[in-house]
Amino acid sequence: MKRVRHLLAAIAALALTATLLALGTSPAAAAPAKAAPKGYGTCKATAPGSPARRQGTGWTCAEAVPFAAPGTVTERIVRGVSDGACANGRDSDRHNYCWGETLTNRAFDTKGKETGRSVVEAVSFARLSSSSGKWTENIAVKATKMEGKAKTVSMDLSATCSGLCTVDAPAWGGAPVELALGDEKTGNLSFTSTVTKGNYSFISPTYTSVGDILEAGGGPANPVTWNGHDLRCDAQVGQYPGCIVMGHLANVTIRESAYGAAAIAYGWAQSNLKGGNFGTETKPLQRNSGGKAEAARKRRQSCTAAPDPFKKDPSVTDDSCDEFPFASSVQGGTNGSECTEIIPRKTAGVWHVDVVRDSPHGSNAPCIRAHVPLPENRAAGGELGRAVVADRILEMEWYEVIIAP
Repeated sequence: MKRVRHLLAAIAALALTATLLALGTSPAAAAPAKAAPKGYGTCKATAPGSPARRQGTGWTCAEAVPFAAPGTVTERIVRGVSDGACANGRDSDRHNYCWGETLTNRAFDTKGKETGRSVVEAVSFARLSSSSGKWTENIAVKATKMEGKAKTVSMDLSATCSGLCTVDAPAWGGAPVELALGDEKTGNLSFTSTVTKGNYSFISPTYTSVGDILEAGGGPANPVTWNGHDLRCDAQVGQYPGCIVMGHLANVTIRESAYGAAAIAYGWAQSNLKGGNFGTETKPLQRNSGGKAEAARKRRQSCTAAPDPFKKDPSVTDDSCDEFPFASSVQGGTNGSECTEIIPRKTAGVWHVDVVRDSPHGSNAPCIRAHVPLPENRAAGGELGRAVVADRILEMEWYEVIIAP
């Protein structure tokens, strides 16, 4: 009976060996590897009989980690055109954005020992347009580390985007690039917003890269993903659609050198009125939702309505009523009798402001009414209109008014 049991066991072993040989492997190669390495991102086991397994690779792991400080030449080159928006890997302003990711691929043997590692730094810079729903990210990648048997890494880069958005093509046409230590490659990703007239869309790109240490025998694909900046594209402002980076307060810059008394008047209100110091970063204005008709109604209320309509001052050439907060803002339109009335004057190259009528609210006045030469008044209003388009300021959106030299 014992001989029968031994014979049956031998037959079973031979049958298992024959099955494994038929699959193109061996009992030793089929032995399962240890548990996936921990703390190295996404790890996948190589398939029995695969080229990677035959070269001794049991696992491949991949991870993407944002980095915060410029380090490589590529980063500085890519970010050098960003107008200061990208001091670190995740910086942005309302019109520009950057991202930076460290992409690490590792190979492990079946016992869990690391046998190779590659590190690639990937950076991107994009400038959004105020007059187009299309934009392009300039991509640069550089292999900054190769350890163990890693000598060459291949990688690709693609993107998708939520909202009314399409991605034109993956970087490098969809084909992976190969990088040895120190190699740099540049490419691009192009996006198009499909937002239609009168609408807007919130858009968030998501990026995917697959890296492979070629000397590890071509392990299983380990895609790594990361999220980009939150964007908004609209076709509500100006003649063409445009996009901005979310999370940045819009601004309207009024320069003293270009708009004279108008700029001085707005700056005086911001500096001297506790109630009417609108347009600052902590007390921004909001764009009206009623268009030109609503702005005209508010301007009449501030300048010509009873009980104290604006009266031209003969000492001001081509005098006109200029109100702040703007009539085109939600905060504008206070009756002129409630405002502090001022005359900005330039004497011997120096500006000063005369208060010709105090508000009944004193320093808590909610507004000013200024005597400003009509050309400067109109020019400042035109700059406000251009800024609405340039900064894509939607109805009811907040914005800052910056008074510059």
